This record gives sequence, structure tokens and C-alpha cells, in this order.
Amino acid sequence: MSNLGSSISLVGQLVTSITGLSPRKDSNTIKYLEQESLSTFKDSKASRVNQFTINDRIAGLEEKFKILNNDELADALHEKVEELSRWDQKLHPEILALLLDLSDNPATKTRIEDLELLKKQPPLPQLTWNEVLADDPPDPLIGIWRTIDYAEDSSEEDEAITPDYTLASPAKPASLYPDLLDPAEFLEDYEVPIEHVLTQDIQEVQFWKAESGCLGAPSDSPFLTETQIIREILFMLMQLPTSMFQKSHHGRIRILHRYRVQRMSTEGLDDIITSFISIGQELANVHDWVCRAGMSQVLQTLQAVLRDKLQDIVALMTEIEARVLHPKFQAPVTLLSVLFEVQMATRPIPSISGILIEQQSGQTRKPFAVLESMYDGICSAESTGDEDVYKFFGALFFPCLRTYLKPVWEWIEFGELMEGDKVVFITKNEEETSREFLWSKQYRLCYDPSGTLHAPYFLHLEAQKIFTSGKSVSFARSLGLETTDTIRKSSSVAPLDLESVCRLDHSDAMRPFSERFASALNAWVNDKHQLSSLHLRKVMTSRYGVWQVLDALEYIFLSRNGAITNQVASAIFSRIDHGRISWNDQFILTELFREAYGSLDCVSIAQLYVRSKGDKGREYPNRLMTMDCLASLVVGYKLPWAIANIIKPDSEDVYQRVFILLLQVLRAKELLSRKAPASLFIWDNDRKMAGIILSLQHRLLWFVNTLHSCLTTTVLLQACSDFRTKMEKADDVDDMIAAHDEHVNRLENQCMLSRKFASTHQAIVSMLDLVVLFSDLRTSLSQQFITRADSTRKYHTDKLEASSDRETDETLTKPVGKSSDNQQLAKLRKLPSTFSSLLGFILIGLREANRNGTESCCGLLIEELAVGESD
Repeated sequence: MSNLGSSISLVGQLVTSITGLSPRKDSNTIKYLEQESLSTFKDSKASRVNQFTINDRIAGLEEKFKILNNDELADALHEKVEELSRWDQKLHPEILALLLDLSDNPATKTRIEDLELLKKQPPLPQLTWNEVLADDPPDPLIGIWRTIDYAEDSSEEDEAITPDYTLASPAKPASLYPDLLDPAEFLEDYEVPIEHVLTQDIQEVQFWKAESGCLGAPSDSPFLTETQIIREILFMLMQLPTSMFQKSHHGRIRILHRYRVQRMSTEGLDDIITSFISIGQELANVHDWVCRAGMSQVLQTLQAVLRDKLQDIVALMTEIEARVLHPKFQAPVTLLSVLFEVQMATRPIPSISGILIEQQSGQTRKPFAVLESMYDGICSAESTGDEDVYKFFGALFFPCLRTYLKPVWEWIEFGELMEGDKVVFITKNEEETSREFLWSKQYRLCYDPSGTLHAPYFLHLEAQKIFTSGKSVSFARSLGLETTDTIRKSSSVAPLDLESVCRLDHSDAMRPFSERFASALNAWVNDKHQLSSLHLRKVMTSRYGVWQVLDALEYIFLSRNGAITNQVASAIFSRIDHGRISWNDQFILTELFREAYGSLDCVSIAQLYVRSKGDKGREYPNRLMTMDCLASLVVGYKLPWAIANIIKPDSEDVYQRVFILLLQVLRAKELLSRKAPASLFIWDNDRKMAGIILSLQHRLLWFVNTLHSCLTTTVLLQACSDFRTKMEKADDVDDMIAAHDEHVNRLENQCMLSRKFASTHQAIVSMLDLVVLFSDLRTSLSQQFITRADSTRKYHTDKLEASSDRETDETLTKPVGKSSDNQQLAKLRKLPSTFSSLLGFILIGLREANRNGTESCCGLLIEELAVGESD
């Protein structure tokens, strides 16, 4: 408990010394700051100093002194360390660490002579009375040593005590200048007799020395002249001490003594004085706030401007007082005229006083709340036509705004945040950020718990541009570029001040202040935003090749060149058809892709790679007859870190899934494009089955061609064209990122790869798997038909030979029947119904998406597929 009490006491002293607050007047604020400071100290994660490291440093320092032939200093250091160790103190390592950190080259700057100052000096001998008396014995002739005679005060019965010695009265010292007159005699010649009449008049004028009436009995109050009342009121308005008014410790002004004025009713005088007290109270509130310490920079600026305004009011009061007292002013000055003049001069004061009281009471913790209140005051004064208040708030608002925008200006121009600044609505991520995420994660906008931007609301529209401008400068610096000189060269934009924004010449009086301010702020921000953002955009497109990277992605993933895509797909399908277990070997496929796309200038083959998700030795042989084997391929293209800030890494997954869907469609198209075996039409009784096969093949091929055409022509071609148009119009990197994100989302939705199309996409893949199954059954039946035909032909040949030799037919082998292919024929007969079911399910999903207005391409695909459904 003692440690806690001492900690609280030390923290209290620290808060008081730093803030300068008074423990009496600001006790609540001091208690709050003490609690915040204690919680901060408790939550701090500072660890103890390593005592072994400190011991090593001390030993190393001693050894250094000895090497430098300074043994005396080394011995002195060792002696002091040993002396410190004798004291029982847990903070020895911290003390030594502090001294080591404070030292500055002790081997050369330390003087051995200074060590003598550390030695304890012997105490001085104590002075005794014997020594004093021996040095200066008492003189009995001096008055201070004489014995007091108490005989006069004692009774007659007491005997007087006489001293053993007599004391002579001291002689009057001779004058050093006998020729000069005595000063006392000289001053007596200049004494003037006092006229009691004049002094009585002066005392009567000094009304504050007279006994005044109490507040509850105005009829007994003394009379004063109107001039005296006016002077007291002016003193009160100028925050000077008066005899008529008093300011309490709470800051409230009240009447100290009540007086009367001849030929004026008491009620009328009270009303006038009450009006003056109300004005004085507002001025006192502003004056007290201006004198406060420990304000932020914005509030300090407001204090300086308000101090000038108060000085203007004091000058006016002085002028009024001069008119009252100076004889050359013949016009009478009355309380009512002074009240009217003061009210006109201080009309804006109550509004700003209310704002300051709200700020002082801590009703809002926003450091820019005063700016918002003054902005509202300007708009309100303009709407009511109060030009004086309008100009007053404008004169306060714009200097404070310029102070608030100083760190914003530093951010826009240099891309850096001022250390310890808690006003700007931008913060830096203290954790180390990967270069691929510098743009998106290094800096961020600050929001309060309600989700509102931590900035004055009149800056919200321009906050994103301010944020982007500073990020552009910071990002350019990361690229090794300097854009500060380019930004500084601009600026034909008018400054943000009262004259340029408010147009006091009424040249733009038809527009409200909010619109004029928004226009001026927009011009001020755009002036810097365009330079920094356009410069960075130019560097990204010219030096780092954004367009080349986008071309490469379109060629590799989006089948921009169908011939190259078909070449790659055919090579992959050939390896699958040959039944090779290592068909997805990443090294072979990577070389295959690089060879195919190496002829394109926009593709850097060193950045292109292919890998497989699964175990190529065990998993894929069982999946070669489905589309899942193609989904296991992963095609990647490594992006430069600068481009990766625009093309986010998570968008690579969308490109990958679009490529796999196109590859699966091409695989189905390749299987269906194979010519049907002629053996399917050998037997007359199999003609019906052959018709089923040809009809299903036609419908599947129609579906695959329709899907492929929709993906390549309607979706990919149009999406890439629109994306390039938006990229060309992008003003900054944020616009480029937004355009690419929109492009990726569009590809994901229109290619039916998003979550809301999960069931539809699965049905499409199932339809493509149906193509693989159909191709397998058709090939298997063809082989069985050929085998059966060969067996039947052999049976009839052997039968003819046996009849010519007159042998029995029982020894001949009968031809192979149809029982072996009945199971496959049954599967084949089910395929048309399966096709119709999948097609209907796909159409339902597309119609639902089209009904919700999700994607515009669904309508065209529905029209094409509906034809096949009706067939």
C-alpha cells in the first residue's frame, strides 16, 4: 500500500508540473489525468534491465580505462560500484544502466580532480559561547547589557535592586556636516496646512470607501452619478477589479454593492445593470478560456485570435470611457447609449462563449469539435443575415482551420505524418508491412466507434483525396522517386482564408457559404492531388508496365488468343488421353506453357509457372474420366511488388478459376468433336441406339459451344474492354485498384464462379462430366460392337466349313451375345434424361439470377439454352 500511495503521489506531482493545473480549481481534471497515467504505467510492457549485461558493461569500461593508461579512473569506478553494492536496493541495474546511457566518452572527458568533490568534508567545529565572549567580551556601558530596574513597577514593600555599575546616557553623535541644516527642521518649513473642506470633497467622491446599502434594501442604498456607474460597468467589462461588482471563484459575476441614481427608477437601473452583467459574464467566460494553458495547437490559435478580439473590445471600452470623462465631448453619455453600443460590439460573444463552455466541459472528446461548431456558426449567421456574426466567426474559423490543416499539408506534400499528432484522421500501421501491401495496409483512415471518420464533417468529402495524395507521395518514395519538388511548383489556387472563400465584396453572394467553402477546399485539395497521383500513375504505367501485365493476364488466363489457348489445351488433353500418371508434372507443364506463351512480348516467361494441387502418383488415375483432374492444375504469374499493390494477390484465384472453366469447356468440346466410330451402325437392330447416341452428341455439343461462345465473346471480351476503358480514365492508384476489383468481381459473377452461383456452377461441371461419361460409353460400345461382329463372322465361317465336312454343329463356337454390353447400354439410355434434368436446373439458376438483376449476360445465355430445352 505504501508503494501504491507513493506512486499516486509522484504521478500527481508529475501531472501538476506538466499541465500547470491548479489542484483547487481543476481537481476533477487532475484526478482523471492521474488515473489515465497510472493505467498507462500499469499497462506498459517495459522489462527489467539485464543485470549481467550491465555488469559486463561496467567491467568492459574498467578494462578500457586501464588500457588507456587511466588506472586512477578505473580504480575510482570500481570503488564507487562496490560502494553502491553495499546498499540494499533492487534497482541497482537500472541505476547503473541510466548512468551508462548518460555518460559521454568518460575516458577522455572525466577529470580525476572532480573525484575529490565526492569525498565527504569534515564538519566545521561548533561555535560556543565561551569562544564568543573570549573574542568579544561584553561592555557594561552599552545599553543592551544593562540591568533593568523594575523598582518603578514594584510595590513599595519591594526593595529596589541597584546594579553594581552605572550607565551613562549615550552622547548624541556629532554631525558629519555641521554647516547643513537638520533635515527635520528643513522639512518643517514646507508643511502646508490641510483644508478639511477639500479633503471632505475627495472622500465623498471615493464612494467605495463609504458604507453602502445591503442588497436586500435598495431604498437605503447611496446615490451615485451616472458617470460613476458607467465607469464601474466599463471596468467590469474590461475584467478589471471594481467596487460595484465581484467575480466569484466559480467565475460568476454578481453585484457587490447596490447603488442608486437620481432621476432613475431602481427597477430600470437593475434591468440595465443585469444586461451589462450578462454581457460581462460572457466576456469573462471568453477571457478565462483564453487564459487557460495546455491547449492543442488549434485551440491555441483560437486563443490568439480571441485575445485580439478582446483587445478590440477593451479599446472600445477605453474609447467610451474617454468620451465620458474628457471635457471635449459635449454630447451626454448615458447608460442606455453605452448599453446599446456595447451590445452591438459584443453581439457575437454569447455564441462563441457557448462553444467554449461546451469545449471546456468536455461534452465532446473530438479535438476538432470547435472547428465544427464555428463552421455551423458561420452557416447559421449567413442564413439569418447577421453579417457581423458571420464575419466574426469567419475571422476565427479560418486561422484555426489553417492550423488544423498544417499536418494535412505535410501529409499531402511529403507523405509523412507528424509524430504524436492525434488530430489528423490518418494513422500508420506500426507493424512491418510487406511490400505487396504497402498501398493498402501501410496507412489507413481513422474511424470512431460509430463508424464516422475522425475528421470535421466538412472535410469528409475530400478526405479520400487527401488520403490518396499522401499515399501517392509515400508510395513513390518507396519506389525510389521524389515528387515533393513537383508538388511544390504548383499553385495558382487561392488560399483558404476569409477573403477568398467568403468573398466579402459580395461578388458571389448568391451561393451559400457551405458550397463556396466546399468548392474552395476541393480546388485546394485537387491542386496537390492531381500532381502526386498523376505522376505516380505515369510511373506505374511507363516504368513498371501495368498494361503489359494486364495483357499477360488476359492472354494466359482469359484466352485472349484462342489459338495459343487451344495449343496448350490440346497438349494437356493428349497427355491425359495417353493415360500417363505423370500427365500433370509441374516441370513439364511449366515448360509447355512457357513455350506456348514465350512468343508474346507482354509475357515474362520467367514469372510463369504451373503446379498441381494433388498427389500425381495415386489420386489422378481414378479421376481422369472427370473434370476434377483439370481443376487440380494451378497456373500462376508472379507480379512485381509495385504491380501487386494494384492487382491484389487474392484476385489470382478468380483468374485461376476462369482459366480452369475455359479448359474444362475446351476438354468437353474436344471430346464431342471426335468422329463417331462406324461400328455403331453395323447392325440393323442397333440403329435405334445409334440414333440416341447421335442425338445426345448433338445436344451436348450444342450446349458446350453455346457456353464457350458466351464465356469468350459475351463475358470475357466485353469485360476486358470495359475494364481497359476505366483504367485509362483512372485518376490515381485507388481508382485503378477499384477498376480492377470491379473487373474481377464481374468476371467471377458472369462466369458463374461466385458463391451465389455455386449450385449453377456445379450443374455446369456435372454437364461437362456427362460429356466425359458419354464419350467413354461411346468408345466402349464401339469396341464391344467390333468384338461381337468379329465373333459372329467367325461363327458363320466355321459353320460353312463344318457343313462341307459334314461335321456336327455342336462342336462350333457360338457367336458372342449382347449380354456383356447391356449394362453400358442402360447407362447410355439414361443420359438424355440426365442431360434434360441438368439443363433445366441450369436454366432455373440463370433465370433466378436474371430476375434479381444480378448479371446482364444471363438473359442471352437463357435464350440460347432455352432452345435446347424445348427440343
